[in-house]
Amino acid sequence: MTADDLAQLRADLPECELAVFADVFSGTVLAADAALKHPQENLDALCAEAARLFSGAGAFEGAEPDTAVVLTSVTCRAFFRDPAEPGEALCCLCAPGVPPERLLEAGRAAFAGAG
Repeated sequence: MTADDLAQLRADLPECELAVFADVFSGTVLAADAALKHPQENLDALCAEAARLFSGAGAFEGAEPDTAVVLTSVTCRAFFRDPAEPGEALCCLCAPGVPPERLLEAGRAAFAGAG
C-alpha cells in the first residue's frame, strides 16, 4: 500500500483525517497520508495500538481479529489487518460521526485496491 493509496482512501472517505499503513510486527510506519501534518510519535502510537489490538493477547479466545474500531466522544480509530499479510495494518483516525458501514467498507476495500 502506497501513500497514493492512502490519499485515495481519504478522498473516498472524507471523515478520515489520517491514514497510516504499518508493519505491526516491527512497529514501523510504512506510509501515511493526513489532512494535517502529524508528529512521528502520533503515527507510531497508532502503529503500536494496532500491534496491541492484533496481537491475539487472549482477548478473542484464540481467534485473531482482522478489524478493530475504537470510538470515543472526539474520535474514531479504525484498524484493519491485511488478509494476505497479517503483519501489515491500515490505521485510520476519523471524525466520530463517520458512518460505520462506510468506514468498514473503505478499510477493507483499501487492501483489495492497493498498488
